[in-house]
Amino acid sequence: MEQASKSLKDDTNIPQEEFFAAAALFCRAYPTFVAEIDRVEAERGKLNDFQLMRAVNKAKESLVILGWDCRKAVNALFETYVEVYKHSSKEEANHWAESTFGCSKTLIYEPSIEDEEIVEQGLYLEMRIEQLTALIHEQETTLLQNYRELYRLKIAAAHEAEAENTFEASEPESKEEEDE
Repeated sequence: MEQASKSLKDDTNIPQEEFFAAAALFCRAYPTFVAEIDRVEAERGKLNDFQLMRAVNKAKESLVILGWDCRKAVNALFETYVEVYKHSSKEEANHWAESTFGCSKTLIYEPSIEDEEIVEQGLYLEMRIEQLTALIHEQETTLLQNYRELYRLKIAAAHEAEAENTFEASEPESKEEEDE
């Protein structure tokens, strides 16, 4: 798994925690994925690209993917399985998944407590990031509105001061005319 972790990390540039979370998600979806491949193969023979994509989508439907990096990693794992399947065989692809990640097509993967903590922490972090991002956007909007109002008030004050100066400048001339 370490070798797969290294090559996937190099290809997708994701943090190691995200990779392990993605591997856990892949193992969780693996039985559904293999069952779908077996079902379609029984009906039509070896799957084509479209059928493989549908099997991947069906397997991923039950997953809660926690962010962009994790999604990239899960997709990369499924893509690797698909490539092995297309270029070799289903048996080779299954062997790759089982030997690399310990996936089993008959057992539903139960994540370790550490994997669950990563997923929960990732979910909390993702939610908190979204909340703070929304708050920042809201405050930026308010700040921009305040700057615009301040700018309009300064311009209005400048025009008012200019009008007063013009009025005061013309007022002494009119007094001089009255005195004469």
